[in-house]
Amino acid sequence: AELRAQVRENEAAVAENEQLRQLLNLRAKREDFVFESAKVNARSTANWRSTLTLSKGGDAGVQAGNCVVTETGLLVGVVTEVGSNYSIVTTIIDTSMEIGGLITRTNTAGVLEGELSLMQEGKLRLGYLPDDAKLVAGDEVLTSGKGDVYPSGLVVGQVEAVFDEPSGMTRYAVVVPEVKLDQLIEVFIIKSFDIV
Repeated sequence: AELRAQVRENEAAVAENEQLRQLLNLRAKREDFVFESAKVNARSTANWRSTLTLSKGGDAGVQAGNCVVTETGLLVGVVTEVGSNYSIVTTIIDTSMEIGGLITRTNTAGVLEGELSLMQEGKLRLGYLPDDAKLVAGDEVLTSGKGDVYPSGLVVGQVEAVFDEPSGMTRYAVVVPEVKLDQLIEVFIIKSFDIV
């Protein structure tokens, strides 16, 4: 039993070391980020919302509007509610989410937004694409940083497919997030960053 407990501790230490190594890589790339680590305490149970409850809040300097990422810089969502010792994060697939997106290959900008039908599948859409946008499945989508509210260059996901709107006037892409929301244990809140 003692050996088993020791093995569990060692496995936890190895996982933590890898997570910290990844975070160091992210910090080296974006020295302007000020992080606060937090544990995921709960997930939303309603099928029309996608939120996470984190273990840190106002006492740790967390504010509504802060972005939340994984240790590798994958976008998880945005803090929308803050208590003294907890915060609620609206994830990137939630129907209320709207954030500027950028296709890296073509430098095409659009708006990442949650949609109820896609949320059930764990996906979101990239709308308001220009008519001449030439996107293909597999294109990487990052945050654009437009509006100076969210940091630029955070990884959101990959384009799964491109569709015409019912009106036929514009197009949109379905995006599969890189982050596995149901597997998150610890996340990092970006408390401040330099506007690039």
